Parts: sequence; structure tokens; C-alpha cells
Amino acid sequence: MPWREKVILRDQISGLFWLGISIFVSLESYKVGIGTFQSPGPGFLPFVGGVILGIFAILLLIINGLKKRREKEITHLWKGVKWGKVILVFSALFIYTALLAKVGYLLMTFGLMAILFGILEKQRLWIRGIAALFTALATYFVFYTWLNIQLPKGILGF
Repeated sequence: MPWREKVILRDQISGLFWLGISIFVSLESYKVGIGTFQSPGPGFLPFVGGVILGIFAILLLIINGLKKRREKEITHLWKGVKWGKVILVFSALFIYTALLAKVGYLLMTFGLMAILFGILEKQRLWIRGIAALFTALATYFVFYTWLNIQLPKGILGF
């Protein structure tokens, strides 16, 4: 049996397995009592989770049923990886985490985003700067102001 047919068979078996699990979880949750949206019972979340799992299992079965069963060559997993960019991203993330408490959230996030936006696509410097500033301020607003999460103040003091 070609490797592609083995993959499709495995996906079909796993889809049926997860569909069975979702039916079991949904039925048992219904027995416990799911309640209503206004007054959820103890089985509400497991029931919803079981239904969502069932939907994904059915999608897996449908997608694999529609796939053409033709054999393709296995491409090398790491072919075409730009290792320089990978190392640069890991280095930027390491420096970000190492200096975050000392320098502060806003400055470090701005710098990280500017570097990542430059790696992602070669854009003009001012576009990267505006996008990085917007990202840093937006995440600061969400985490610090809206969710009341304490962020490192660093050298700026805010």
C-alpha cells in the first residue's frame, strides 16, 4: 500500500475514533444535565466540547473522503528553510525575554515587533516603526489597562 493511502486510512480511523469519543462525551454530559444558556448545568461545557470535537471529526472524515488518492513524492521537510531568519527570530526572542524586566514592556515590545516585521517582509523603516508602535501600544492597552495585568515598567517608568 503506498504511503499516501496509509495516511488517508490513518486519518479515517482517527476521525472515526474521535467521532466515537465525541458521541460518548456528549451523551454522558447530557445524562448529567446540560441546563440552559442562562443556567448551565454541570454537563454543559463537556457537552459543547463533545459537539465541537464531533464537528472536527466529521470534517476530517469528509476532507479525507474528498482527497484524491494519488501518490506524491515525499518532499524534504527542511527544504527551503531560511536558517538565517530562524536564528534571527530565536535570538530576538531570547534578547526580548532577557531584557524585558530591565528595559520595560513598551520599549522591548516595540523593538521586537520592528525586528519581526523586518524579517517577515522587507518594508520601509517608517512603516515598520508605525506598525511596531501600534502593536506595542495596542497590546499594552489590552493587557495593562483592560485586563489589569502588571507589565514590567523598566527604564521609562510606565
